[in-house]
Amino acid sequence: MREYEPRVVPWRFKSDLDELSVWFYPNKSGAPDMRREGVARVKCWSSRGPYVPHTVESTAHLTDAKLTDEQGITSDIPLQLSYTMAMIRFVNGLLDPTQQSQFAIPLHVLAERMGLPSWFVELRHCGTHEREMPSLEMLRMATDQALDWLWDNYWNAEPEQEFYGESAGLDSERATPDSVVDSQDIDRVLRKIPSISNLLASNRDLWKLQRVSSTFTGEQDARGPPIKKSKKEENPEERLERFVVTMKDAWKSSRGQRDVFLEKFMRKYRSHWRGVLELLAHRIHSFGFDLSRWILENYELTLKSGQSPLREIFDGPQLQKVVSQVCEHALDEKKMIMDWTRWCEMLRNHPNWIALQIVESCDARNSSANEKFRKRHHDEIRELKGLLQRFKTCVTSSDLTMYQIASVTKNSIEVSRGSPFQTSANEILQDLQKLKQAAEPKSFKWEPVPQWTPRPFGQV
Repeated sequence: MREYEPRVVPWRFKSDLDELSVWFYPNKSGAPDMRREGVARVKCWSSRGPYVPHTVESTAHLTDAKLTDEQGITSDIPLQLSYTMAMIRFVNGLLDPTQQSQFAIPLHVLAERMGLPSWFVELRHCGTHEREMPSLEMLRMATDQALDWLWDNYWNAEPEQEFYGESAGLDSERATPDSVVDSQDIDRVLRKIPSISNLLASNRDLWKLQRVSSTFTGEQDARGPPIKKSKKEENPEERLERFVVTMKDAWKSSRGQRDVFLEKFMRKYRSHWRGVLELLAHRIHSFGFDLSRWILENYELTLKSGQSPLREIFDGPQLQKVVSQVCEHALDEKKMIMDWTRWCEMLRNHPNWIALQIVESCDARNSSANEKFRKRHHDEIRELKGLLQRFKTCVTSSDLTMYQIASVTKNSIEVSRGSPFQTSANEILQDLQKLKQAAEPKSFKWEPVPQWTPRPFGQV
């Protein structure tokens, strides 16, 4: 069983790639300047086949142009050509793989999704189509920022994340576990959800549609010159894209304290937010996994202690509806299977009713997957079915009953002060557990009784 699909790489050990990052960024690690050795190593790797990731290759190209400039032995025009070509290949290599629709998406939209400075697209357009090349000062600044972007999003990013097929953390920024979450920023972003939900209600697949290319791709409308829009005018797709970028920023800022973001999101959640739930799960990395983890942990906390943020928000029937929507709209069965190691560990640690719903939903949708996918992930699917059978035998309907009667601070079962019948949620849960144990079959052993004398039935 594996977490990611294997792929061929030109290095033998991960330590080789870590050493290369030290060579390319001596100012980050305080190591000696070995950038030229780093460029030579990437050239060596390139000779082994087309296996060098674009991010590694672009780092070498940009660094090589910078080293040529620092030597001071080349005139301005060759330097401009070197810098411009390195930037064009850097931008194109990042954005072109995302053009997978029938119509071309504007490059500035793709750059916004990836957190790439939009003026990189303008620079690429100028170097490709314009008569005059960008100035040397502008190219130097762009190269420095591109190298910083690669450091933040590839070389120094968390390894468990993926970005468009490369095993590297390019989707979010690195953050320390003790980073402080700005609750006001999260609240400000979540206040935009109702309007976005209304927007998706009229066209639920709006976020899946692709827009026709703008002048960023060098194309013009054959019917005539483009009509300039007013600055205040914003079409629904641009509005939706701006919302996604804002949500991603809030998600990044909550790294290390994701529960704060998720709790605030669930406290505001409404049943008609299904489109927003699906949008966030597909556009924000690990949102579906972290949301499922938060619900599982809080549900189990409710069963143990009678109180949790989840119980404060949803009662039993509401929770059933929310879990159904999460399984239907926030979970992708193919992504779960491809990341099954992490999902399996989480589900095994929380064998409750919600885990059963997640596994059942994933198993039902995997039955309709194509044969190639099922053969490739045969071991994971078999383990999923085994986990499903285990949950069916150990998870009982009393889970929901115990969750439903669990007391919450202010909404707990209260009796007038001084009454001898005052009770609490913990006592109710203990009584229910005793009843559950009493209902289990008991075995009795025959034991000898001293001085036993037979008596007719009915006599004492």
